[in-house]
Amino acid sequence: MNWPSTAQLQQTIEAFAQAGVKVNITELDLDMLPPATSSQAADIHLNFALQAKLNPYTNGLPDDIQQKIAKRYADLFGVFVQHHQDVNRVTFWGVTDADSWLNNWPVRGRTAYPLLFDRHYQPKPAFDAVIQTAHPEH
Repeated sequence: MNWPSTAQLQQTIEAFAQAGVKVNITELDLDMLPPATSSQAADIHLNFALQAKLNPYTNGLPDDIQQKIAKRYADLFGVFVQHHQDVNRVTFWGVTDADSWLNNWPVRGRTAYPLLFDRHYQPKPAFDAVIQTAHPEH
């Protein structure tokens, strides 16, 4: 949720742009669940037992957490928009929260909420934040 910082993201995009490389942001999603490990890697062999402390939002996200996710997406897209000439595309790692790989990794059975659409294909506050950031005239 907090890594990379927007400053780190901006510096990275600028470094690639100065090297003449078009930037593609791929597999974007935000994980609000407590980490099961301190590793930042996506090792598919990691598997931790389901525990309540690792799966706190089984009945939905509280509004304050929805707003944190929306703000983080807005902050990220603020950087992407600022560097629109260098960012070729942004793709997400899934469409709805129901389809997210984070529901089952590294803890099988967790309830994750990392994307712009909920489990019923309805836009979340994060969707509105991205649209407002990318197209403020809307």
